[in-house]
Amino acid sequence: MIKLRNIVGQCFVLKRHISALYITGDKANENYVTLQPFLDFTGTFRDKVTLQKSIASRGLSIDLELVLAKYATYQIHHDQLQQLENEREKITKELKLLSKSAGTSELLDKLRARGKELRNEVKSLKQKLYPIEDDFIHDYLHLPNILHAHCPQTDEEKLIYRHKPPPTAAPVAMHLDRKDLIHFLDNNRYYMMEQAAHFDVDAMQAMARYFITHGDFIQTCNPDFVRCVLLEANATPLSQYHLVREEHLLNKLNMAYLTGGGAFESFLGTMTKLSVYPSVLPLRYVACGRSYNREEGLVNGPTPSLYTATQTNAVQSFVATQTADEADAELEQVLNLVINFYKALDVPFRIVYVPASSLTPSESLRASIEVYAPSLKRYVCVGRISNYGDYVSKRILFSTRREKHYEFLHLVGGPVLYTTRLIAALIELGIKLDASKLPGALHLGPSMQAMDQHQRDLQEFKDLFK
Repeated sequence: MIKLRNIVGQCFVLKRHISALYITGDKANENYVTLQPFLDFTGTFRDKVTLQKSIASRGLSIDLELVLAKYATYQIHHDQLQQLENEREKITKELKLLSKSAGTSELLDKLRARGKELRNEVKSLKQKLYPIEDDFIHDYLHLPNILHAHCPQTDEEKLIYRHKPPPTAAPVAMHLDRKDLIHFLDNNRYYMMEQAAHFDVDAMQAMARYFITHGDFIQTCNPDFVRCVLLEANATPLSQYHLVREEHLLNKLNMAYLTGGGAFESFLGTMTKLSVYPSVLPLRYVACGRSYNREEGLVNGPTPSLYTATQTNAVQSFVATQTADEADAELEQVLNLVINFYKALDVPFRIVYVPASSLTPSESLRASIEVYAPSLKRYVCVGRISNYGDYVSKRILFSTRREKHYEFLHLVGGPVLYTTRLIAALIELGIKLDASKLPGALHLGPSMQAMDQHQRDLQEFKDLFK
């Protein structure tokens, strides 16, 4: 049985000091290791200046020099442990050779005694290394991705596209005034009715269909629940999603969160520990589903509305490429598809690169799709697409084999449509909620158009059995 934990306030200040992504040996007795990420210490610390710049631009309170000092201590103990292990291996080989060649019992006893000493030394050193390892790895996993060259490192976003200026006339009405279309209770509970309910589903399906037919995407169906280990792999703040209480939890560190099938993290379980052939790249996936991100809409507050709602229908994109340049090209292609889709609505919208301070640690670049909201007198985010580089792939072991070695893939993805906020903006702009004019929309024949909604639903049900 699963229940949502009804402790919203506590979850916002929740800070984990134990990682589900990396479990040291002393904790492995109580919690099994779900995933062992690739820890690229050399690559991460190769360019300390760039890493420090990324930390500072994001406004993170991370002392890089302290992390490097912890790494040096960890490396010393790890090298000592490796030397002992090498010596144990050498003695084991000598014992095998002497046993076959009928060596003297005195020499055999001496080697066995030394082997026992080394075993005890290894055990003792491991116990000393566990807290050092735990302390360092915990800080290492919080280090952010390197910023993309296009990412603004000031507090100002960078405009890359705009369609139509915001209207100068007074807004038609706030969207919540349309009681015939929206019954709003609070940020967690609202109901769409009439045209709004149809547009909520039709627009989502139209965009997914457009990505499939014009972007060569493959549609998937993703889970609504994601384990903590995958949220940590994506460096997603745990406070963004609702924690799920499970009565019989085998791994107490790897708890489940309600993300919705329209969240980027819901793709990661399928890609974890996956190695693909280079010939199938790039991988392009799109999914429709719910999104339950309870923090993202709060920037549109404080007044509760559809702009601040914690759940919405969403269209989620996911692309995997072999190189960074290919990832840049795929991001450009997704943005072109997005522009064509929103232009069909003839709505004032823009696409901007958000500043580094607004990124999550895993993102190197984020393009925000924003529609003008008359009641707020500013643009609101109705979708976004991010470049993650190979940051996430190294953590979930998502790779491709090239010649005789493995390379981690570069990821691009994000929710390209939040229907709830788009509907709110369209109502306030006085634009009819008509999904039939959208790219990818199903155009019904004359016989279907003549039917009422009940007849259409019945006909669609009958078509399932053809």
